[in-house]
Amino acid sequence: MTKKIFKGILFTAFLTMLACMTFIIGVQYQIYSDSQLQSLKSKAELISQSIENGTEIQSFDGCEERITLISPDGTVIYDNKLDSGSLENHALRSEIKDALNTGSGSSVRYSDTLSQSNSYYALKLSDGNILRISENGITVFSVILQLLPPICAIIIFTSVLALFLAYFVTQNILKPINAIDPQNPKIESGYEEIEPLITRLRFQKNKINRQIAELTRSQKEFEIISDNMSEGMLLTDKNGTILTHNKSITSIFGTLDIDGKNLLVLNRSRAFREVFDGIIEAKHTETLFKTDEKCYEITESPVIDENSMSCGAVIFIIDITEKQERERLRREFTANVSHELKTPLTSILGFSELIKNGIADPEDAKDFGADIHRETKRLISLVNDIIKLSRLDEGAFMTASESLNLKNTVNEITEKLRPIAEQKNVEITAEGIDTEIQAPEALVFEMLYNLCDNAIKYNKVGGSVTVTVGTRNHRPFVTIKDTGIGIAPEHRDRIFERFYTVDKSRSKNGGGTGLGLSIVKHSASALGADITLESVLNKGTEITVRFPQ
Repeated sequence: MTKKIFKGILFTAFLTMLACMTFIIGVQYQIYSDSQLQSLKSKAELISQSIENGTEIQSFDGCEERITLISPDGTVIYDNKLDSGSLENHALRSEIKDALNTGSGSSVRYSDTLSQSNSYYALKLSDGNILRISENGITVFSVILQLLPPICAIIIFTSVLALFLAYFVTQNILKPINAIDPQNPKIESGYEEIEPLITRLRFQKNKINRQIAELTRSQKEFEIISDNMSEGMLLTDKNGTILTHNKSITSIFGTLDIDGKNLLVLNRSRAFREVFDGIIEAKHTETLFKTDEKCYEITESPVIDENSMSCGAVIFIIDITEKQERERLRREFTANVSHELKTPLTSILGFSELIKNGIADPEDAKDFGADIHRETKRLISLVNDIIKLSRLDEGAFMTASESLNLKNTVNEITEKLRPIAEQKNVEITAEGIDTEIQAPEALVFEMLYNLCDNAIKYNKVGGSVTVTVGTRNHRPFVTIKDTGIGIAPEHRDRIFERFYTVDKSRSKNGGGTGLGLSIVKHSASALGADITLESVLNKGTEITVRFPQ
């Protein structure tokens, strides 16, 4: 803008100077012309008086000016510069016609005869002849040549002055404009013309500030949401270049500086190549990506603009390791349930067919009936345990917590199990102090009952089970210690799995379903309790449940 104003002022100055010079030269030319004609008039009058007084016309042969005597019909009578006989008729010359009509006439024109510009003045004599006097005319070029030195001086001086003034005026014009603060535009410029602009700037500034604040807020919200997502999220352009990512991507891949790089820098596995192809082809892609320990589901969705053109993609990377593990356990559980149900049902079917077909002796029928009864009880127990596990998975036991005395609950459990313990010649005792917890009573009862029941089932004849209640490090606990068969080290990590039993034949003979400790594990997880196990093979097992404070 500075250059534009500077050039504009300078150009205006030069145009003004040129116009002034042209006007001055024109005025000067007109003054010279008028002065020359006036001089010719004076000389013509002097010569005419001399002729009227009897002076011969030939006496003027040596005059510097050209003197011509012309008859009224236009014939040249005398010319002191040229042969009069060779000259054409001058009747049509404008100065001659004016002299014949008014007594005098003048003109300035280019002379074909002399090949130059001349000034003419004609005067009518008393005898009717026309006396014409002329001299070389003053041309514009000659005027310019005469004025050239002062013109050059004026041009130089004016140019320097114009440059200085243009610079000074430009700075003064722009100074108030340059002083406008875009961050805080005020109407103090001194120019009424730009006050609407300043008002508009202030309005636009406020609008932009609001938009920036909104965008900043939205960006922060997006960053907070994306950074707190457990799923990994990537945004890429249509060429697969990563534009941004959340923190979960870093925790998954351990890569920090990936923005602006190609997606395949994260991983070059087949799954990521499929996702990359999906971005390039602008199509939806779902695939699985597996590592040694984890399994991820990758979902890529193209981002389509209003012209149905792809401008990038959104990629979500979800850890489905737990889901896959649950699916595996579900399939395994289904297979185990089918197997466990099939065994008693097959026994019941076999015994019932023997009785139905009359093959069994009347004396054996009672034994078959007893077997059917035993298998049916085991089947019912298995179904009940499965139902309990399902309800635990659904959180059905998680009713409102209540104040519960663990000592009273343990006493109730030992009393219920005492007849079973006496049948196996196992002594069960409860000891400890009154300890209060906040938990659903049914869930705590079910968990401790299963632990005590297992301690009796897998005990030795003449053995013992001791249940201790107390508080350690401000945490309530219950310890079930038996003198039973113990658990070998290779089985300790798996005894809480569904249908896992150390000795399947003994478990079935004892009426076990293989789900008791699995129910205990799920109950403890629902209560937020910890379970620790210590066991010595053929000497006994000690299981401790620590409840939250």
